[in-house]
Parts: sequence; structure tokens; C-alpha cells
Amino acid sequence: MVTLEQKLSLFKKLVDEKVQKEIDEQILNKDDEIKDFLEKEKQILESNANRTKKAAIERIKRQKSEAISTMIQQERKLYLKKNEEILRDLLAKIEDKIRDFMQTDKYKEHIEATMLTSLEAFSSDEHIYVSITPTNFNKAKEAAESALKKAGFENYTIIEAELNYIGGFVLENERQTIRLNKTFAEALYLKREDLGQMLHDAIRRGETL
Repeated sequence: MVTLEQKLSLFKKLVDEKVQKEIDEQILNKDDEIKDFLEKEKQILESNANRTKKAAIERIKRQKSEAISTMIQQERKLYLKKNEEILRDLLAKIEDKIRDFMQTDKYKEHIEATMLTSLEAFSSDEHIYVSITPTNFNKAKEAAESALKKAGFENYTIIEAELNYIGGFVLENERQTIRLNKTFAEALYLKREDLGQMLHDAIRRGETL
């Protein structure tokens, strides 16, 4: 026969087992909750880390691009400055060559030949004004007079031009409707862009001027 003590002991055992089972279930549920929470937190941290990493990469790319752009602009400015310096030096050398040429008899031949061609733009019955540069004025004047006579011009005035012209002459009719600048300074000005392009191409090819 089962005693009261045995019944109480059995009941206590059943209660303990039930309580332990509930506790185990609660612990298991808490473990799942904790795992879910930790997984969500991990995803949030990874997402934030990825955004931070992406933003950092984009910032570095932008800074790199800006640095390269600034460097290119600086190099371009230095190149253009150097190119302009070389061009000025080249033009100065050409001017020196022109001055040397003006001391030769070929300069007189050049004046006469160029003027004969230029006079085709004028009527021989017009009064023509001829401005000749001061350097070798007399030599150029003789050539101009020869050309004017050959072209059939009798009415003309030859004057000394401004000092800033380098060799050559300027033709203008009395009505001031036609004006031809045939000075070397004007020719250099018109050729400046072409010379600059030639210089640019030579520098790109690494040629020595």
C-alpha cells in the first residue's frame, strides 16, 4: 500500500519535472529570441558598415578625381605658359632673321615684287599712299617707286611709317576704302596661330627647337 509520504514524493517529482520542462522551454525560447535579436543586430551593423565603406570609397574616388583634375589643370597652365614663352622666343628669333634679311639686296627685291602684286587691288588713276618702315627706308623707297612706275601709278605719296612695324609697307588709297598691310609684323601676327600650332605639335613629338 502506497503511503502518504510516497504519494507526496511522487507528486513533488511530477511538479519538479513539469516546472523544469517549462523552464527548459522558456530558456529555449529565450535562446531563439536572443539569436534572432543578435542576427538582426548583426545585419544592421553589416548594413551600416557597408554604407560607411561605400561612402568612404565614393569619397576617396571623388577626392582622387578632384586631385587628378587639379593636377591636370596645373600642368595645362604650366604647359601653356611654357608654350607661350617658347613662342615669344621663336618670334623674337624670326624678327632678328627679318632684320638681317632687310640688310640684304633681296629685301629690295621683295618690296618691289610684293608691291607689284599688291597694286593690282588699286586703280592706277587713284592717289596711293605708301607707308614704309624706317629701317632701310631709302632702299625700300627705291623699290616702291620702281614698282609704282611699272604698274602705271603716277599719283602717290611715300612716307615713313610708325616704328613698331618691322620691315615692309602699307598701301592705302586716298578715299581710304582699300588698305593693305604688307609689313613683316602683320605677317607674323597672321601666322602666330599657325606657329603656335606647329610649336605645340613639335613639343608633343618631343622635338628640340
